[in-house]
Amino acid sequence: MSLRPVEATLLAKELERELPGAVVQQLSSPTATRVYVELRVPGRSVVVLVCCDVKSSRLSVVEKRPANPAEPPAWQSVLRRELVGVRLADVESVEARRLLLLHFTAERDGSPHARTLVLEYGDAPGIALTTREGRVLAHSHPFREGIRHGSTWTPPAESPVRDAPSRLASDFVQLRLGHGAEALFSTQEEERWLKARLAPLEAKLKKLERTREKVRAETNRTAQAETYRQEGELLAQNLYRLTRGERTVVLPEYRADGEVVERSIPLDPARTPKQEVEWRFHQYRRLLRGVEFATKRLAQLDVEEAKLRAELDRLAATPIDAPTAAKKSPRQQDVAMAPFKAYRGHQDHLIWVGRGPAHNDALTFQIARPWHVWFHVRGSPGAHVVVPVAKNGSLLPEVLLDAAHLALHHSDLKGEPRGEVSYVPVKRVRKAKGGAPGAVTYTGEKTLMLRVEPQRLERLLETETLAPLD
Repeated sequence: MSLRPVEATLLAKELERELPGAVVQQLSSPTATRVYVELRVPGRSVVVLVCCDVKSSRLSVVEKRPANPAEPPAWQSVLRRELVGVRLADVESVEARRLLLLHFTAERDGSPHARTLVLEYGDAPGIALTTREGRVLAHSHPFREGIRHGSTWTPPAESPVRDAPSRLASDFVQLRLGHGAEALFSTQEEERWLKARLAPLEAKLKKLERTREKVRAETNRTAQAETYRQEGELLAQNLYRLTRGERTVVLPEYRADGEVVERSIPLDPARTPKQEVEWRFHQYRRLLRGVEFATKRLAQLDVEEAKLRAELDRLAATPIDAPTAAKKSPRQQDVAMAPFKAYRGHQDHLIWVGRGPAHNDALTFQIARPWHVWFHVRGSPGAHVVVPVAKNGSLLPEVLLDAAHLALHHSDLKGEPRGEVSYVPVKRVRKAKGGAPGAVTYTGEKTLMLRVEPQRLERLLETETLAPLD
């Protein structure tokens, strides 16, 4: 759930009405999807949150900025440099495009300084800082395809606006709707974060319960053990009546009340009569040992369950703070970094390059799809390079050359004027049995004898970004 267009428009009008000429006093970005802007107006300061988290993208007013992590996202320095000290000119809402535009203006070094903080709150939410001309100075991670640092920001496509009422309300006198937006979304965020926080423990509890059912079944095998004992004693008393090769025998059983009943006992034709007796007493002792072990194990499981439930209660009662880069929220995918660097090749096509041996494995075997194309320098250690392509799609020759250049550059042959680069669908790559992290085998590969084009490589390296894990 994100902002509704009507709510965005009401928020824009409220900020313009109640914060005329506000100046950015401070700014922080604890994650790559949240920007806290402290605005100063005569007599008071207001903290506005611009958030593009999936399902809770919004513009809202918060009571205070959260503590900044020790290592905030790199874009925070750009945001501070460009926005601190500038004045909020106006807030624009474009309902059909799910856009909120915070326009800032100032005069620096005798020339106008205009910046726009863009919030896209539609299906693919994102935040971007742009110049008056629309050049992107910084953007959140993730962001929709085609927008990167230095490119020209273009608004998302229009979509129908449904006639839905506003859900924003609060008891605040000032900026009532802004506080209402935060109350609405933060409550749902906390529920999702709590659910994600408790999910691992709840999964352990479910697994423990499945184990308990199996162990409990073992504790109920005393009756089966007693049956083996009775049959063993009956066979031992009538050993002379047994003949090897029989499949069943009917023997008289004298019960404690004096009653005599005929009891049919199945036999194994391969066993001798003596082996039949020994086998039953062996099963009797085995089952009794199993029951004893299962009883002890069941007591251990009770202790483990009590600890897990106590931990669940403790976590459920612990307040949940907004996520930071240092202390990640349960929704780590919004701020955690992926195991690869992303580059933009021909026609803005994505190319992924593993950040290290363990990251290579994660890229190839966890993130890449079977139909993606995998690259590696032939006969030399190096990064795994993956080009994501559409299923049943084809790889453009220029993109192939771009990926081969990056594979050679991120290998031990970096700097060499030429090299051999193999490429193959990801489904043909296998983890080397017993090999070190990043070691793989592959079949059906094609090999390209690459002659390095310095200008192509320089163009590719300029597009490098540390990809978010989305």
